[in-house]
Amino acid sequence: MKKLLSGVLGYGVGSIFILMIVFAGVLALLLRFTGMEYETLNQMALVAGISILAIGGMLAAYKGEQKGWLSGGMTGLIFVSAMILFQVVFENSWVSLPQLSYFGGLVLAAWLGGMIGVNLPRKTVKR
Repeated sequence: MKKLLSGVLGYGVGSIFILMIVFAGVLALLLRFTGMEYETLNQMALVAGISILAIGGMLAAYKGEQKGWLSGGMTGLIFVSAMILFQVVFENSWVSLPQLSYFGGLVLAAWLGGMIGVNLPRKTVKR
């Protein structure tokens, strides 16, 4: 259980936050220095968000080494809960129905990433 939690909290959620910050910076630079339209930016952000959560779920399950569906699902739920909390606290607004479907997609991506990550080959040390 300790490995599962350290995989989820340490590697899964941590990598998601880091990758989201990096990609937000890249999108900000693209928006500032190119003629990219807002709709294209929204589509890129959607694809990036889903991909990043799948990677986070994959890392969590790979490091947890067991129950990939649980590792990925917990990673997705923790991240989405943090997003909802930030929205409620800082924007003072509740979650809308389209946002719920987006959040559901993010949790599903992390869940599937967890199922893939637990089955990735591991390095073995020969003695």
